[in-house]
Amino acid sequence: MAARGTITLCLILGLLAAANAVPFDFFYLVLKWPGSSCTVSDGKCCVPKDGGYPAEDFLVESFQPFDVSINKPLVSCRNSEPFDIDKLDPIENSINNYWSNIACPPSSTVSTLKSAWKSYGVCSRLEQLDYFKAALELRTQADVLGALTDQGIMPVLDMYSLDKIKWAVKQKLGVTPGVLCNDGPFAKQHLDKVYICVDTDAKTFIECPKLPATTCTESIIFHPFYTWMLNGTFAYDSKIMLN
Repeated sequence: MAARGTITLCLILGLLAAANAVPFDFFYLVLKWPGSSCTVSDGKCCVPKDGGYPAEDFLVESFQPFDVSINKPLVSCRNSEPFDIDKLDPIENSINNYWSNIACPPSSTVSTLKSAWKSYGVCSRLEQLDYFKAALELRTQADVLGALTDQGIMPVLDMYSLDKIKWAVKQKLGVTPGVLCNDGPFAKQHLDKVYICVDTDAKTFIECPKLPATTCTESIIFHPFYTWMLNGTFAYDSKIMLN
């Protein structure tokens, strides 16, 4: 009888979860270039309070279920699954390396992840571990930094065509990304974020049904990033000539 009761309870919980699921059309995988964080706030970026040093690579900023009918990501769909950091123990190293907020003042990695889950994860139809694991695996699969460097686009303060950056990513993934920029030194736009669309299976890259409006000029800077920059302030020489 106890086993039958357990099965019945699991079926009920599964039906309730399905009933609470909100439909959406695709995911935005939003990848942040950490070098762009070091170009704002007087050239300062910070190590997270309770996380390790991030990799010198694109980091996951968010993984957003997007509803085309309302033209925006779904947010805070349900409150039935509280955030539990212990569930992420199997991917702790990947999180510390690739899901860090390095803005200043320093933030808590736990609070960053909790906000991601409470905002978007609860709308994803995925369990908590599966949600974060999927985003991290997609980041690795996308390998945006590798896609850019393969085409000679390096984070060395050179100017690059926005179209060439999008083309380089498409050569690797077969889909066109969205690119957003921020205002940095030299009165130039700097590469900040890359948006890649993912099917609702949370596994497959797709051509974006809707791309974010770009904030970039035709040519932008790909700012360097090294972990030694964290918790440091950098002065820029206005006489540096950009190609």
